[in-house]
Amino acid sequence: MNFTQRTAVYQDKEWLEPFYESLMRPYVEKTHEWDETLFDKYFEPEKVSIIQVNGIDIGMFKVEYFEDYIYLADIQISEGYQGKGIGSTIIQTLIKKSQKTNLPIRLKVLKVNPARHLYEKLGFQLSEEQNYSVVLEYKL
Repeated sequence: MNFTQRTAVYQDKEWLEPFYESLMRPYVEKTHEWDETLFDKYFEPEKVSIIQVNGIDIGMFKVEYFEDYIYLADIQISEGYQGKGIGSTIIQTLIKKSQKTNLPIRLKVLKVNPARHLYEKLGFQLSEEQNYSVVLEYKL
């Protein structure tokens, strides 16, 4: 499926916050209490890309670059667009960037989130186990 990306702006918070909550809250509440303040605390539009299909916002992802690794902080895609290869394509593009820069990719995912299977299918491996989540790493 064809999609485009654009850098988020602060005004995207209006739809991103309820969008994010609708996708993540069910998984969070299986393990711990949902914190209403966290999205606002960590929303940095300059680090977020909005995913669009035919000009319609259908998802987001956030990547942070550190000296010794790339951190895939978030990737969320509307349920109606999941399973169509969009997330895989975005992650595979990030993998190519990590190979060019010789930096591993890290991400954190809730143990109960089925997205973990996608990450593992794409080559991410368990790096660390935490209370409610795991840290996965794509090593070069």
